[in-house]
Amino acid sequence: MKIKPVHFLILLLTLISFQTISQYTILPDIGRRINIQDSILSGQMEAPYQYRLVKPFLGYSLQTVFTAMGVDKFKAHEISYRLLIFVVFLGIYSLFYKYLKNFFPDNICMVGLLMLQAVIPLGISSIWEEGDYITLLIYLIGFNLMFKNKDQYMPLLIGVGMFNRDQVIFLLAFYALYLYSENRLFDRRSFFIIFISFSVAVIAYLIPRFAFGFLDSKYTVLHNTSTNITFWKQITELWIAEVLIFVILCLKVFKKSIIFFKISLICLGIYVIIFFFNGIMTQLAKFLPAFLILIPMSLQFFKHEVSEEYNPQLPIP
Repeated sequence: MKIKPVHFLILLLTLISFQTISQYTILPDIGRRINIQDSILSGQMEAPYQYRLVKPFLGYSLQTVFTAMGVDKFKAHEISYRLLIFVVFLGIYSLFYKYLKNFFPDNICMVGLLMLQAVIPLGISSIWEEGDYITLLIYLIGFNLMFKNKDQYMPLLIGVGMFNRDQVIFLLAFYALYLYSENRLFDRRSFFIIFISFSVAVIAYLIPRFAFGFLDSKYTVLHNTSTNITFWKQITELWIAEVLIFVILCLKVFKKSIIFFKISLICLGIYVIIFFFNGIMTQLAKFLPAFLILIPMSLQFFKHEVSEEYNPQLPIP
């Protein structure tokens, strides 16, 4: 494979994000992180964290390897999760580049990569949120499967993703929007993949709940909405800094955008409403998959407002 400038940029951005998450999420309180990890794996954690198994399973597996080599438990935890997050971000930037290549040349793709890296730090809000970046990676795998016509693997991806965060179910919605934009939503093959993916999602949702019990969560609709209303000023400032400009750019190129971007942008409005009732809006790491629509759509503005010279089109399967 020929080494291109964009590959150096991908490595640079990976290292920056890796160090940022390490400094503000992994390193501040390793002892508490170990308690959270062990509580989840022993089935003693509160909902919804008890059902988010992918990250603690992967992290603990690596941690076990390092402790078997004689590394101190705390140091082993640090090394394991830092290694995990490095691999995750390398996958994120590599796959985001491949996704953007469906629409833009390398120079515009590099701007998109910088945009994605820029929005990540403001989303940091806790010492236990690497799962949000794993979710973003899963979304990127899904988007690339869609655009490369390899969507037969979508059920497997959805199943694995559901063991990380329930939020991955919205990937299935984006898949349906993509099929609609391609006039393939009601094809027998497409319908079969959606049906199997949804069935797998339901099974993956129920398995940990039957295993650990249907636990009550303190993060109810009332709790979330009251928190969002209480911190409305902080939320407003954060969303203006991180989201507003993207929305403005998307609206400016809306008429000239492909159908998939148009309907996806509209559906993001619905997702924000759901987010208000079912999440804490200061935790913007959970909103990162939305930038898979906002960033490429905004990039059209920088490409001479989608001039006739370069009008992004969906790849032909």
